[in-house]
Amino acid sequence: MLQKQQVLIHGALAGALGAACMTALRMAAHRAGWLEAMVPQAVEVWASEKSGVGSLQDTAGHHVADQLLHLGYGAFAGVVYAGLAGRGGQANARRALGFGSALWAFGSALLFPALRIARPLWRASPREELINFSAHALYGAVTVFLLDELERQRVTQPRTRLGVQHARVG
Repeated sequence: MLQKQQVLIHGALAGALGAACMTALRMAAHRAGWLEAMVPQAVEVWASEKSGVGSLQDTAGHHVADQLLHLGYGAFAGVVYAGLAGRGGQANARRALGFGSALWAFGSALLFPALRIARPLWRASPREELINFSAHALYGAVTVFLLDELERQRVTQPRTRLGVQHARVG
């Protein structure tokens, strides 16, 4: 059971880091004027309205809230992937693109329209969906390859005093 828990923890870490990479890509697109708002920001506004907490738009707290929501969603999706792929889920481009594409389709076609936080993909601009698809492809690649690397390091780089003394760090 401990090994299953470890792969799920690695999936959560990989997914959160994948979501962070998506944020960097989307912020660059926002800076270029290609996006009006990023999905995590829309989710944060939606959640604050539904919960009655009120908007955090005029405080730095809105950045904290939207990124925590995004990292949490990314970590959750990473856990789901790790649970499905398990220990035998060796990383490759097909898995990475498949995972990212599936998440993009789920969000753009089902989840975001259902929550009314974004237009469905068939009503979004081609540029908007290209950015969304690219961000999810990046997420899939980072998550799949990091999960594989974290699982390999569990075996190839055990944490011992001897390993630390002789490790090449860089």
